[in-house]
Formats: sequence, C-alpha cells, structure tokens
Amino acid sequence: MAIIPPRLDDRAFDDLRAELIRRIPIHAPEWTDHNASDPGIALLELFAALGDNLLYRLNRVPEAARLEFLRLLAIAPEPARPAAAMVRLEAKRGPFAPVPVDFGTGSTTLELAAGDVPFQALEEITALPVELGAWVKLPYTGPLLPGGVENVSTLLADHLGSAVPPALTQYRAVPLAPPDGGRLPAPISSGASVDGRLWLCLLAPEAAMAEALRSTGNDGAAARKLIRQRLSGQVLNLGVRTDDALCGATDHHRCPDSGTDPERWPLRWEISTGSFSGAAKQVDRLRYQRLAVVADSTDNLGHPGTVRLRLPESGPGPDAEPFGNWTAASFEPPDTDLLGVGELPPRLDDDKLAARVLGWVRVARADASHPPLRLRWIDANVVRVEQAVTAPTELLGYGDGRTGQRYTLAHPPIIPGSEQVQVFGPLGWENWTPIDDLALAGPDDPFYTLDPGDGSITFGDGLHGRMPLPGEAIRCLSYRYGGGVRGNVGAGRINRVLRAAPAAALALKAGNPLPAEGGADAETLPEATARIPQVLRHNDRAVATDDFTDLALGTPGVQVGRAHLLPRHKPHERVDGVPGVVTLIVLPAYDPMQPDQPTPDREMLRRVCAHLEPRRLVTTELYVTPPQYVRLSCSVAVEPNPGAGEETLRRHIELALRQHLAPQPPYGPDGKGWPFGRNVTDRDIEAATLRVLGVRLVNQVLVVGEEIDRTGSRQPVETAVTMLAWQLPVLLEVRVAIGANSMAEVLPPLGTEPAATPPTSMPVPVGNEEC
Repeated sequence: MAIIPPRLDDRAFDDLRAELIRRIPIHAPEWTDHNASDPGIALLELFAALGDNLLYRLNRVPEAARLEFLRLLAIAPEPARPAAAMVRLEAKRGPFAPVPVDFGTGSTTLELAAGDVPFQALEEITALPVELGAWVKLPYTGPLLPGGVENVSTLLADHLGSAVPPALTQYRAVPLAPPDGGRLPAPISSGASVDGRLWLCLLAPEAAMAEALRSTGNDGAAARKLIRQRLSGQVLNLGVRTDDALCGATDHHRCPDSGTDPERWPLRWEISTGSFSGAAKQVDRLRYQRLAVVADSTDNLGHPGTVRLRLPESGPGPDAEPFGNWTAASFEPPDTDLLGVGELPPRLDDDKLAARVLGWVRVARADASHPPLRLRWIDANVVRVEQAVTAPTELLGYGDGRTGQRYTLAHPPIIPGSEQVQVFGPLGWENWTPIDDLALAGPDDPFYTLDPGDGSITFGDGLHGRMPLPGEAIRCLSYRYGGGVRGNVGAGRINRVLRAAPAAALALKAGNPLPAEGGADAETLPEATARIPQVLRHNDRAVATDDFTDLALGTPGVQVGRAHLLPRHKPHERVDGVPGVVTLIVLPAYDPMQPDQPTPDREMLRRVCAHLEPRRLVTTELYVTPPQYVRLSCSVAVEPNPGAGEETLRRHIELALRQHLAPQPPYGPDGKGWPFGRNVTDRDIEAATLRVLGVRLVNQVLVVGEEIDRTGSRQPVETAVTMLAWQLPVLLEVRVAIGANSMAEVLPPLGTEPAATPPTSMPVPVGNEEC
C-alpha cells in the first residue's frame, strides 16, 4: 500500500473553537451565553486562532524535513530554460547598404522583443540586401511532352558540339515552400533529386532591385551587378531547419556513435561565378567557386541552426581569376530551353523572379555515400536568439572571512553557465569556477555554487572550496537571466528591435518565421521533492531497467512521453542475448506530424543519448532508437442498445479502439500505452468495443494487418497480429456496422509500397508549353 504521512494534527480553527465551547458546561456550568458577542467566547476564539497558527507551523515540520533532504542529497530544482528562435532581419531603409549588427555586450548587443518578452542574439549578423529561395531537381513523373526529349537532344548536339549523352532525365524544378503561419512545409531532399544537390538562389529584394534599376537607367544586368558589388566580401547568414523525422525503426543511434556524427559528413558549398571560360557553347558547364564557412552551428546541416558563409570578393574581370568574378560575370545560355541542363541551376519559369537572380549557391555532400540533405526551411539574414537579457557588471560585496559566504545576483532566474564571477585577490581579478557540489572541492580550489532560481552564489568553507578573504571584492562581470514558457511565442511575434549597434538601431525590422521553442519554467519544490525516491534509486546512474527509463524521461530540452528498455538486444541485427548491449526505445510526448504513431526525430535521439552517455556504465553498449509500428485495420459489427444514436456510436467506438491501441499514456489497456510486444487479436478489439456505452452485443470482428519479422519482411495476416518486443500497433482504419443482424465489412489486405529509385543521368528541364 502507498505510504502517505499523516498530518501531525488536522484540527482547524472551527474544530478548536467547537471543542472549547463543548468544555464550557463541564468546567463552568453557570456560563450559558455562548454567542459570539460574549467576552468569554471572544477569548476562546482568540486561543483557537493561536492554536490554529501553532498547528500550522507544526504540520510544516514534515515539509521542512523533505526540503532538508533535498539539500542533503544535493537535489536542486531544475532551473528555468530559455526559449530559442531564429529571427530574420531586414533593413527598413537604404536597401542597397548592408547593415552590420555586432554581437557582444553593452550597447552593441542585439536585443529584440515579442511584446514584453525580451530576446537576445547569440551571434553577429550583417543584414544584406538579399533574399533566398531553395530548389531541387526532382524527377518528372508526368506524361512526356511530345518530342520534348528529341528537341532537347537536338539543342544539346548543336550547342555542346559533341555527342548527346545516352540517357536524359526530365525533371521539374521544385521549390521549398515558405512556412505558413509558423507551420513547416513538406521537406525537400537531395536524395530524391536527379543530381544530389540543393540549389539556393540569391535574389535581390524588390525594393533594392527597383532602386538599382533607377540608378542604372533600367538596365537589369547592370542593376544586378551593382547589388552583387555591395554583397562582395560580406558574410551571409543562413537559417536552417532540417528535417529530423525518422524513416522508421532502422534508424538507431549508438551512444556515442562517431559513425553517424554529422561532423563527419562534410559539405561542399559553391557559388556560381559565370559561364565556362573559352567555351561559349558549353551551356552545361558553369564556373563555381568554393565558399568559405565562417561558422556552422548545424554540424553540416545535421540539425537546426545557422550557417555563415563568406561571399567572394569582387575581382577585375571574369578572365582574371581562376574561378571568374561573381559580381561582374553571369551565364547567358544560347537557348533558354537549355537552362538547367547538366550543371546549370534549375530553370525558373517565373520571369519576374528570374529577373532578380543575383547568383546560385549549390550544396551537396562531399561524399555521395553519406546521408542526403533534408531541409524544411532555409532563409537568409537569419540570426539565432534566446529569451534572455545580459546584465551589466554587478559588485556583489566584499569577503568577510566566514564560512559559506553567500551573495545574490540582482536579476534571477539566472541561466546556468552564463555568469562570470571574479574575486579581487593579490594578483588582481581572478575568475572563479562554478561547481555542482562544494563537497567535491579542495581547500584551495576557487569554486562556488550557483542557485539559478534565486540567483544566490555560495562560496566554500576553507575545507571544501576556498573562502574570499576579508576585504576582497567580489563581482559578477556578466550573466544572462530569463527563461520560462512565456518565451515560447508564436511565429511573427518577435518583431521589435530594442537595441542594436548604433548604425543599426533604427534601420532594422525583425520577424521570426517559426515559433520559438524550448522554454520551460523552473521546477517547483513539490516537483523536486517528488523526485527524491527516483534519485535515491538510480543515484544519477543508469544500471537497472528503471534507471534508464527514469533518466530518459527526465532528459532536459525534450519531452519524452514514454521510454522502454530492451536488455541484451542489438537493434541493427535484431539479435537478443548479446551481453552488455542495451536498447532504449523512446517516444515523444506529442508528434504533430503523425499523432497516431509518435516517432522521435534525430535531435531527440541525440539529446537522450547525450543525457545518458555520462550516466551509463563503461561496459554498457547503449542504443537509442524509435519504435517500429505495425499497421492494422479492423471492422466490427455491433447491436446497439435501444435509443443509441448510430453516428454517435460509430464515433465513440472508433475513439475507444484508437485509445485502446494508442502507444502513449494515459491510454492503452492499463493506462500506460499499448505494451511493447503484446499481440493484437480480435478479442482485444471486441473487449474494447463492449466497453463503449450503447453497445449491447458485438456480432463480428475482423482484423487485417501485417507481421514484420526480424529481417524486416512483411506478411499480411488476419484475426491476430503478432508483435515483437520492439513493435507497437498503429490503427489505420476502423469500420463499424450497426444493426440487429449486421456483419462486419470485409477489409482489403494491406499492401507494401515498392521503394523508388531515382534515375541517374543528365538532367533536362521540363517546362509548361503555352499556346
């Protein structure tokens, strides 16, 4: 049974008052006026109030003991986490001139706001007069145009001056759609393209193009050249949102797994610099110059972040440099029908858009065997921001030579790791180092502890951590404060520029195309107290089964909804009984893309792995993986109770079945989600249907599904679907027949879709014919 400590005394003011009044006839029978107006009753109520106050303090003794246990066990409440977002900056005026925005402290820090919620930039940026679009060359699967391939073959033979390639692949240029109200569009992938590349088009903004045309007398080529000259040598900030959705249960993350480290998958960034020198007819060739990567927080487009690219400097002419001059040169193919052929960028059918093209940047894996690039959003002039504010230098006080000296920062909650505490000693200002527990520090170690919740800084006692000596000044050079769920603002809310470099203070406008995410409030004391049994059980070490699942559910920065452990199971080979191998299956708390089969993305797997890596045993080989979902459909025939509405009953039955087979708590047979490895039979469907109010009898149940064995092969089955230890069911379709003599509808068998293999040959564009 549950152990619930009782209150030491549960009597309240009314109970004490009533008890005192009941004692009056025993001790003073002549006292008969018990109304509130009697002076004696007023005294009794005073004593009752004092007793109620005393009992309240007495009942807080267990709470004080629990808090003392928290302190003794060094279980600090989890601090607040700041939300993060990516903001696009744009110049309000002067569309020609790049606007540099510094990154630092003081007056040069870029500060923005969403209403009254402040944000701060995490990197420097220059707002350039440029827009960005992304395209891929996807295989054309529609009907072939009459004579299309033959016409292009004739053009190629004429302009290439050589034999036509044996195979031509028709394609369409497919753009990456912009976010719609903060919702991400469908991803584009270099793996599905005909050339294995993503094409990024640098476009002149309409305002900048209009001003450039006025300056050059409506000469489009000269206007584009003028804008490119302003961009030469500048740093282009690209904001990237990768597609981290997993393809299935074959994506396993080993902790640590250097073989799947995105840093080992290098990229090649190149920019177009003009047509091929000395070969005017080589329309399938184009000069490309390698771009220097100034900074990359995405690990080669492995996860969301920003990439900073240095654009080429302008040169004297296209023939004076080995790679041409991107500001002065351009490619003009002999025939516009050949745009996009071979190495040329995709053809843009929008003439107004094509007139604003400044250049093309192409990106691909340096090794074609590496995983393809998958993007859901990319844009220019993007900077990463965090819901935080940098505080100025604070003088905390002076050392007094006592043990456990404690000082408090002025702006809690503090973002851990952002503070820089200094003590003025004999050699001047000395940096001190934060530590989780001073018990691990030596007598002369310059360590301190920080409580992010209240901003308190505590120094050692001379045995565990050094003490600031009397008269030594203590200051915090800088720190950031903020955090909480209030920072998870929607798309377009971060639209105010509060402070920037003096040149950019009034020249910028901002907006976040995607919502901010990751903000969380600080853990309350009751929540931290509830973690005491778990901490005592696993002691922050992953050894037993519950240790892995409890630690995975507490991974900071992600919301893990369910965790399941498979001991001695190797997921790549689906082999059991391997000593030292542990496979942890995790599910997100919510998956907006596919709520019926929540699947973690690669970022969640990386964070869970990073959280468990320092806590596992050295001899443990740990894998973090998603579940494998097995598809099934069911059809039921029921007889309703009198007065039950058919449509309402259909909806209730379908909802009950989906909740019964749901993988997440609080659904499933026992409220913990459908158990891993439990078979789904027609009796399970019948039992869940009978629990629906209004169902009198179940006439028939039909179940159609598939079984997936250890090798991944699929086999259609009926009546019962067998589940392996790493599999969960996903209900695709529910059909309900209602009537006295109704029979279940026959379901078609589930089929498998063959994998498509992209063709590899010379890409040829397909356009829309116009009369």
